[in-house]
Amino acid sequence: MVNSRRSFLALATLLFFIAPLRADDEDFNTQLMRATVKVGHEKSTGTGFILTRPDPAAPKRVQYVLITAAHVFERMTGDEATLSFRKKEAEGVFKKESQTIAVRAAGKPAWTQHPSEDVAVMVVTPPAGVDLPALSVDLLATDDTLARFKVHPGDTVSCLGYPHRVEANDAGFPVLRTGAIAGYPLTPTKVTKTFLLSINSFEGDSGGPVYLADPNRATAGPGKREDARLILGLIVSQQFLDEELKTIYGTTKVRHRLGLAAAVHAAYVRETVNRVR
Repeated sequence: MVNSRRSFLALATLLFFIAPLRADDEDFNTQLMRATVKVGHEKSTGTGFILTRPDPAAPKRVQYVLITAAHVFERMTGDEATLSFRKKEAEGVFKKESQTIAVRAAGKPAWTQHPSEDVAVMVVTPPAGVDLPALSVDLLATDDTLARFKVHPGDTVSCLGYPHRVEANDAGFPVLRTGAIAGYPLTPTKVTKTFLLSINSFEGDSGGPVYLADPNRATAGPGKREDARLILGLIVSQQFLDEELKTIYGTTKVRHRLGLAAAVHAAYVRETVNRVR
């Protein structure tokens, strides 16, 4: 009887340690890395990320939405683009899995664009078997969540992207960079619309998620701490200083990078998602 009980406890302990992690137990950086894809085209390449929501036509069914900057699609000629997903094979090896999507039909955009901000959303059907976490659109920050988690200038945040088409590895994962929120105030987002980051950004980063990952974040209220997983917005531009130099042979222009990126607030991403039916 004692031996049987010990065997049962040993088995239960073993099952506990080999059980797969729940989605909310995985590091948020890793989750968003898996959810971020390259939006490729021979003329222009950008970054996108994929979130889930209940299908408006069938609420019990999950719908995948691709989120990126509107100018990523606008600058693409033709009707098609390529999304770069990943498949997980044996022994944890990832392999790139590409999918062609229609971005225009009869010359008209297949994406939904925000009326005033540089945000585009498309419903997509990822290839079967690709490695893609089910991250909800509820992760998109609102003014209320920005206040609740006391998001402020100087906060260290991260972004994911494909600068000049560069990938982190042969599997096609994005490149992660960190920096600080570099502007004030952040809210109300209906007025501020965008915010600056002290992050070097380049062509190819547009559309990439900007997010806060802090497992022990102090929140509004005395002594309260929570696991903060917030998508704050997406990269839409980089900041330059253009200088005009005059020489005896003429005038030339020199462009200096300021090490600043601009991101549109997640509130506008939410608004765009809600326009998709």
